[in-house]
Amino acid sequence: MSQEDEAILPRLGKNSPILSYFCVYNPSLGQTEETTKDQILYYTAKKVVPADVKMKQIGLAQALVNFTSTFSPSQPTQNVHSQKNRMVFLQPEPGFWIHMCVELGILRKQIKDSKGKEKLVTEYLDSQLNDNALEAVLKIGYEQFKLLNGTFSSILYEDNKVIDKPNRQRTRALMHAIEEFFSEWIWKWDFDRLDIMCFTAVFNGVPVQPVLRNNYLRVNELDESIKIKFDQLISHIFVLNLQDGGLVYRSPTLLIDDVCSLRKYVLKKVEKHLKQEKRKLDIDSTVKKDKVSGLKSFTKSISTSHILNYFSVGSKSTDTLKTASPTTIDTTLALPITTEIPTAPSSPDGTFLPETAVSQGIFLTGLIETTAIGMNGEERPVTRSELVRVYIASTRDDEQSNKLIEYYLLVYKHKSNLIWSFLLPATSKSENLLSDPMFYTELEKYMTEKKLDELTEVLKENITSMQEKR
Repeated sequence: MSQEDEAILPRLGKNSPILSYFCVYNPSLGQTEETTKDQILYYTAKKVVPADVKMKQIGLAQALVNFTSTFSPSQPTQNVHSQKNRMVFLQPEPGFWIHMCVELGILRKQIKDSKGKEKLVTEYLDSQLNDNALEAVLKIGYEQFKLLNGTFSSILYEDNKVIDKPNRQRTRALMHAIEEFFSEWIWKWDFDRLDIMCFTAVFNGVPVQPVLRNNYLRVNELDESIKIKFDQLISHIFVLNLQDGGLVYRSPTLLIDDVCSLRKYVLKKVEKHLKQEKRKLDIDSTVKKDKVSGLKSFTKSISTSHILNYFSVGSKSTDTLKTASPTTIDTTLALPITTEIPTAPSSPDGTFLPETAVSQGIFLTGLIETTAIGMNGEERPVTRSELVRVYIASTRDDEQSNKLIEYYLLVYKHKSNLIWSFLLPATSKSENLLSDPMFYTELEKYMTEKKLDELTEVLKENITSMQEKR
């Protein structure tokens, strides 16, 4: 067999499942033949797909859903199995559908037939994909979208009033929001790790850290006092343990379903921050090593050539030169931990405010500290605004609401690796408060005055002791 023939033959072995296409559509947006393309709010695929093929795929999806609805009107189909693909459907809101098609994993192997001849056999690994996990992954994706953007209907229709034809501006806003969120998210799926996806998706709960009642009441007391201190502008508080993402505390008015969505976002935010800090430390460490290495090389070249020549002329400064040894440079100094570096609060224009106390942690949303590069390459700390809006069902009291309420999310990572998150109603008063650098200093100072360090130490001891008993 020639090398060209070998190249044409399919490769033996196992290929992983892969996403074929993903889309979000609403059939009511294009009910005529001329407007059917308006049904598609978002579409992406592993390869370029012509417009007519997209519409055939959407049409097939609708036909399958309509067909199964005749047998089960209350619960239309959620997945369809074929020889080569798995189709998954989710209706998160009336009229809106999230649909994806996954190509099954393949196992190619050579076997001998009854006559002893070798032949290529292709096996499609249908059992490798778990239906519940795939459905739950779509649900989690929608919940995260809703947390950061609100519902599809709230973006598309004014005051959530469903009309026959929404205006084009609102349609474009919804299409942009969906693309901005889902385009980055869906292509990160790893179907080979579906067992992990299955566990975290199907069992979409919140692990709760065991805390003694007295300590829980102390956190609740701190919660209430913070709300009073800042004129009830802080509506809800919840605390997570970074080590395993467990919930340590939540305000009684904060619904557990909202905590589930918020927890995922906060942990991703902290993970991103930790990666950035590690990358920064690695770069600083590399630069420091390069400087030391360059200095050693420079002093070595001086000692082996220039200094010898200088001696030959009978210089009177040999004693001075002998003391200029590179061994006086201390290269063993450890880089400081980021959370231990005191940072002065800054104003929005980048100027510094007087430092009142050593920082016990770092804010990851709101006004956050970052580094800017000057004209001459020098680094200087500046402050930039990153106000995060979230949409949840929790109200300031125990009353239930059918409408999502908009909040600002403030995330604070304490040096103890407990993550404190604060929810403020999305009002101009809250926005002004979050735009004031002194607010962050006052909040951290107030928590410190309320013996936050002592409280976190007790909480960590509680968590550790209970984990050891398991």
